[in-house]
Amino acid sequence: MIRTFIAAKIAPTHGLRRLHKALSELGDRFQPVALAGLHVTLKFLGDTPASQVPEICSLAKAIVERQAVMHVELSGLGAFPDERRPSVVWVGLDQAEPLSQIADDLDRELGPLGFAPEGRAFQPHLTLLRVKSRPPEALLALLSDEADTKFGAVAIETVEFLQSERTRSGSRYTTLATFRLGQRR
Repeated sequence: MIRTFIAAKIAPTHGLRRLHKALSELGDRFQPVALAGLHVTLKFLGDTPASQVPEICSLAKAIVERQAVMHVELSGLGAFPDERRPSVVWVGLDQAEPLSQIADDLDRELGPLGFAPEGRAFQPHLTLLRVKSRPPEALLALLSDEADTKFGAVAIETVEFLQSERTRSGSRYTTLATFRLGQRR
């Protein structure tokens, strides 16, 4: 078994780099996601039999190729479950309907392979920080100050099937396959 998910990697914009620096200055207890690992998870598969990788790749490739290359706007800083009790700090994505369609299609078409559908609607977001203890006032202020900030636009041309391995220093991702979105419409 391998732990897998399907995601769109996001290149760090100037605005994301600035925000990442601010998050890095919160102290040792708070480790932001590495800039090189920024991604939007479209479907978390979890424990996956290695024997299913070819079939998953075939389905995912067909789904991804139906969507054209897209541009999304990175917009607004928020937190799950909410800003006062953050466990995950994220940046939202505007103009992400094509990503939502890919996520919905993956959810539906991978179901027959034994991957449970999501229990909630897809909310396109880019995880920047996981909070495991009481957040400092500086983080709460940052969430308030950056709630409506535009962090730049990025092109999404590919989606990746990734293996995730947990390590002491965080998750390590290995790309199992890359799927190109269809041509620009």
